[in-house]
Amino acid sequence: MTKSNTAISDQKKLCILVAEDNEINQKLIQRILQTAGYSVDMVDNGRQAVEFSSRIQYDLILMDIQMPLMDGYEAAKRIRNAECGMRNKIEKDTDAGDQRPETSGQRPVAIVALTGNDIEGEIEKCRSLGINDCIGKPLSRDQLLSLIKKWTATEPVGPAAGQAPKDVSLPVAKKTSAHQPINLDRALSEFMGEKEILYGLLKEFTAKVRSQIKAIQQAILSQDYKVVAQEAHSIKGGAANLTADKVAGIASDLEKAADLKQTEPVRHLVGMLEEKLQQLETYLQNTIVSVQGVGK
Repeated sequence: MTKSNTAISDQKKLCILVAEDNEINQKLIQRILQTAGYSVDMVDNGRQAVEFSSRIQYDLILMDIQMPLMDGYEAAKRIRNAECGMRNKIEKDTDAGDQRPETSGQRPVAIVALTGNDIEGEIEKCRSLGINDCIGKPLSRDQLLSLIKKWTATEPVGPAAGQAPKDVSLPVAKKTSAHQPINLDRALSEFMGEKEILYGLLKEFTAKVRSQIKAIQQAILSQDYKVVAQEAHSIKGGAANLTADKVAGIASDLEKAADLKQTEPVRHLVGMLEEKLQQLETYLQNTIVSVQGVGK
């Protein structure tokens, strides 16, 4: 085996744990990482992240900050505490003459936070909890892979590492403009030209948002603003990563209004969210003829 082949073989063994509760974001991140040649484990809350990291030595953890059951901050804190406890145990065993090569070489895992908030406002808290770095949402493929390279000292080996992407032109002559509800050119670029995969995710996203709007409307009736904010946050993240910026913007405003328990603004913004979603659905139906057509 040549040296270059050995390097590629070694890199493919790199394993990344992703803790992210948004299904759209999960699929986007998984696609980016697997295309780049990394092995990926996916969990959807901080509690699972702590559990998985206690059993598997990961090369890097991508940790969403806002998750159910246990948020990213608490999960990172527990992972660091567990690592500290393991190091203390190893030191005691070593002093007692019980050296264990299989554990003594373990190093603290690199943790990169995923946040939809202002990164500058997160950095200090992240560092205090032992989180190595932050990346903002919406995610950029190039930025994500660059951070992985930074903290694992490796280069991606898949198509995302530099191979020319597939044709990323739209399936119709009309190109994206500032007035359209989604930037398909940018979305296709992030998905390496995988039109069928992108369109499938867009269909899944719009259907999910429909159900989330119903959940929001029910939560408004019971004045459960926490649920409203959670659903709005989820919509914001998925929309931003799929470049549906108008939907993301309304969802962001809705999340803020719900946090402040502003009933009338919340009701108004839900109506606007429905309107923007309908515009997105209509645009997609008119722009992308069929899943088969997009994949060609």
